[in-house]
Formats: sequence, C-alpha cells, structure tokens
Amino acid sequence: MPASTAGLVRYMDEEGSGYKLKPQHILYGAGGVIGIEILLKLGLI
Repeated sequence: MPASTAGLVRYMDEEGSGYKLKPQHILYGAGGVIGIEILLKLGLI
C-alpha cells in the first residue's frame, strides 16, 4: 500500500537549526513595540 502522507513533511519531527522563541517572547516584543509607539505618538521620546 502507498504511504498515506503522500510525501508531506511532519514539521514536528523536523529539528531545524535556528532561534527558538517561546510565545511569551513574541508577546513581550509586541508589547514593547506598542509601548514605544504610544510614547512616540505622545511626544515623550
């Protein structure tokens, strides 16, 4: 019988070389950018 995945890659099984970021880091970075943008709009920076 042919394989049922039809050549698709299971990305959970692949281990790539690169930066590993937790979801918290993304949220903190986005919050920091938003905070800086607010300060710039208010003219405090």
